Amino acid sequence: MKKSIFSTAAALLLSVGVLSAPAAIADVLVFDGSGNATYGASHADPGAYSDEFLFKVATESQGWASGTAIAGKTLVGLSRLFNYGITGVEFFRVNADSSRSILGTDTTTGNSVEFFPADTLSAGNYGFVIHGQTSLDGLGGSYAGNLNLVTAPVPEPASYGMLAAGLGMLAFTARRNKSHKLH
Repeated sequence: MKKSIFSTAAALLLSVGVLSAPAAIADVLVFDGSGNATYGASHADPGAYSDEFLFKVATESQGWASGTAIAGKTLVGLSRLFNYGITGVEFFRVNADSSRSILGTDTTTGNSVEFFPADTLSAGNYGFVIHGQTSLDGLGGSYAGNLNLVTAPVPEPASYGMLAAGLGMLAFTARRNKSHKLH
């Protein structure tokens, strides 16, 4: 009996949370073993849009992200025309207090878009927003894309110390050999 009351209460709280959430909910990307995730969106109404996609760089890792997107086409008369224009993409970091910090993003726009953050991503939560506009009056449309995320462990401070010690030993040995040659 207690279990069913708890389940009902949990379902009601979840429903209230979902219903009170803003209409535009960001999609969380799921990466395959090669670090690729697909994403996309469809919009039935003409006009401007901004769609958010979230992802995470694992703890004690750093990452490099690179994405592509292409707009769909619609048959108008006897021609297939791009019905979406992607006008920009921007990466952001989700801070601990849920605020966002906009990151520098390199982007090529048009009907096909390439984009990536200007800097390496440290461990944490990130996302990107795709901004655009439906190109053809009275028609919605869609776009799809791929985000590739390559990650690597962050070197430990001890690794940097060992590297410095090794370089110091090489310099000392080279200097010592040079001074022996002078005698």
